[in-house]
Amino acid sequence: MQAPTHLHLATVRRIVRYLHGTFARRLFFPVDSLIHLVTYSDADWDGCSDTRHSITGWCMFLGNSLVSWKSKKQDRVSKSSTESEYRAMSSTCSEIIWLRGLLGELGFPQVEPTPLHVDNTSVIQIAANPVFHERTKHIEVDCHSIRETYDARVISLPYISTILQTADVFTKALSKQRHHFFVDKLMLLDHTASI
Repeated sequence: MQAPTHLHLATVRRIVRYLHGTFARRLFFPVDSLIHLVTYSDADWDGCSDTRHSITGWCMFLGNSLVSWKSKKQDRVSKSSTESEYRAMSSTCSEIIWLRGLLGELGFPQVEPTPLHVDNTSVIQIAANPVFHERTKHIEVDCHSIRETYDARVISLPYISTILQTADVFTKALSKQRHHFFVDKLMLLDHTASI
């Protein structure tokens, strides 16, 4: 605020244009949606050009309905894309555990492991492999936390292609076409279109 530049003004104008173009979007909750938790987690390694901190993004669906989401800059610089993905997965796992507990209290226990879709095969292999890898010592706590959650069958780790990674919309700027593709997957519908 003390020393704004033309870049700041351009960014504010882009945000205002985006808000103006999306004011009619609302979350849609279909009546026939299943009570089954599905999650997506992603990280944009080295995403902030100023601090080099990665961006964590995740979203959680109850059936087809978006019920929880997050986009946040990580609090430390990650030394690798695997480390940034692990930090994102760790944050996502914490929310999965909390949401599963809440659903259980509400009478909708999640019997099957919650699918945590990730687009990085390295993190899947490290989480599923009981042998601790030398290269991952710097992410030891997150590795053990996620592995415990995986071994307890609280989560499963299905791979999803980066092209279909819904959490991408929370981690980086996308082309207009890609952005609209993911907004549709999030069930953010234009309520004026149905009037």
